[in-house]
Amino acid sequence: MARADRTTATERDTVPVQASEWRLRYTVGDLVHYTEWTADFPTVENYYDQYRRSDHAHDVRIERRVVARGAEDEQSETLRTGGTA
Repeated sequence: MARADRTTATERDTVPVQASEWRLRYTVGDLVHYTEWTADFPTVENYYDQYRRSDHAHDVRIERRVVARGAEDEQSETLRTGGTA
């Protein structure tokens, strides 16, 4: 006996689980600096806490990049986790 496919078109066509990468963005003087993209969020979060409390860095933010597996397009978004220190 044949069975009907009960999944809807939106369930079949959705992007698979997405991986996130993180980096830190901060400003020293007039220069904007970035760390490397990494999937290790606790490390970036630790850097954020350290730089946020420093006297030299300001406008410290964590940025997130969503990478869809199997797709060549990357979508980036900035998470506003902090302003000036």
